[in-house]
Amino acid sequence: MTPTNRQICPLCRGPLDRVHRHAGRSLHHCNDCDLICVPPTEHLDRQAEKSRYLFHENSIENAAYVATFDGPLAMLAAHAPTARRVLDYGSGPTPVLVELLRRRGHDAVGFDPYFASDTDIAGPFDAVISVETFEHFRDPRAELERLRTRLAPGAPLIVKTLFHPGPDALEDWYYLRDKTHVAFYSPATFEWIAEAFDLRLIHHDGHSLACLIAPEIA
Repeated sequence: MTPTNRQICPLCRGPLDRVHRHAGRSLHHCNDCDLICVPPTEHLDRQAEKSRYLFHENSIENAAYVATFDGPLAMLAAHAPTARRVLDYGSGPTPVLVELLRRRGHDAVGFDPYFASDTDIAGPFDAVISVETFEHFRDPRAELERLRTRLAPGAPLIVKTLFHPGPDALEDWYYLRDKTHVAFYSPATFEWIAEAFDLRLIHHDGHSLACLIAPEIA
């Protein structure tokens, strides 16, 4: 039997298994790519989602918030120290990462579908960083296809998103409480992404940080 749209993984397009409800939300798990996702029928509408983002108190004066970028910035320094053009994908209402990148000498721009949708993100970029954004992707495959075409040869895609603990360990997992979070990944998911999108997974910390590299031109 061919799966219905509601049963198809939004990343690998394979069949989804129902997990069950946690934090008042239905969850589905993909055995092929290990993605866990919330069905589209339970996504917030766009206005409610945008309003939720505006409640975030993120600024460059907030030391704790700035510290959330330490890992991605360290990955950038390790794997693309001479990167010129850098894209912050999912820059939010206050593009703090863009400012931090510019202070480090990068030609950085931020894109966000709600707050910076008119940014020119024509590639190639020497690096793409996406912090606390992948969990908001309603269609992760389409987003990754878009990002892949923006990567220059040898450029890293650096992602920070909390990895899920497995479909049988979701009870009381706080990441589910945010209704704008609809897609959850694991190291195995990023291994699948690397193979499917012609990238090389060179690092993950087992918790929330992954770095993938586009191949060099032969």
